[in-house]
Amino acid sequence: MQGLELLNDLAELERELAKKLDEARRSAEQRIAGAEEEARRILVSADAEIRQMADALKARIAKESETYAEEARALGEAEAERIRQRADLTIDRAVEYILLEVLP
Repeated sequence: MQGLELLNDLAELERELAKKLDEARRSAEQRIAGAEEEARRILVSADAEIRQMADALKARIAKESETYAEEARALGEAEAERIRQRADLTIDRAVEYILLEVLP
């Protein structure tokens, strides 16, 4: 009888271990699924942040390009005005010279 009792005890222990093993497996699967979901959420968040940073960078580049273009246009216009003023002065002197020296 002791042998039969021992076998029953061993069978009970085996069932308990199988139950614990199954619970551990389910728990591990849940943790893995949770970790995978968290990884997907992190990737989606990172992707959105990268797109946002790229958009902000494009906007910054466009704004700086516009600023540089405006500065270059202003410098070009100022230089053109300086050249026009010097040319006008030179023309005025030439006309004055012609009137004084050539036409009398």
